[in-house]
Amino acid sequence: MELPKIDIVIISYAKNAECYTLTQKCLDSLIASEKDADNIFNIIIVESQDDCDWDHYVNTKTYRPVKPYGYHKFLNFGRKKGNNGLIALCNNDLEFHKGWFTEIVKSMERNTEALSFSPICPLTQKMYGILPNTGDLMGYEIRKHISGWCIIQKREIYKIIGDLDERFFHWFCDNDYAMTLHEKGIEHFLVTSSLVTHHDKNIGKTTERVVETTDEMWKLTSGSSPIFYEKWKK
Repeated sequence: MELPKIDIVIISYAKNAECYTLTQKCLDSLIASEKDADNIFNIIIVESQDDCDWDHYVNTKTYRPVKPYGYHKFLNFGRKKGNNGLIALCNNDLEFHKGWFTEIVKSMERNTEALSFSPICPLTQKMYGILPNTGDLMGYEIRKHISGWCIIQKREIYKIIGDLDERFFHWFCDNDYAMTLHEKGIEHFLVTSSLVTHHDKNIGKTTERVVETTDEMWKLTSGSSPIFYEKWKK
């Protein structure tokens, strides 16, 4: 099966050895996941650490976002650095399993009208009773259907939804995305044959700065809730 090219946008903050290793493992698993990875993946690293770059990886380019951090802000910045018809929006705390992208493409061929897809995380979806290789599931529930840490899109989706809303810094990004898809009538599929493990609880390692104060934590987490509820009246 000949796979199309895809822009892989990864948000990274290699502020110390532990965080560097987090991104490194993510990249290693990504490149090992498909046999023709060098020709398929255009890897875009949005890196907040000034003295770190990832250009030694094949087809990988490091870009410096304008700070301060915002997850949607950094994703918008990263995706505009590519021009392939497919985009993956990713955390750096991911482990890509063999053939994950092949299975996403197969789902795209089965669900031709859909513009948005997520792989299954074996550590997360099982909490909802969803197991690997149980079909394509259409839906908009956060963590159940839409895995905010890894979303694959057809680039044409942005002609419909516009830029990701940069008022959301970290939490509520995936909630806002889900509500936008639902409002626009855009189908999103969880592809249970595509496995990408999300190693959770890494806030401060995937963000622009270390979360050191309660004010910073509030901004990245609950601080966006008033914006979300005002926007969607929910």
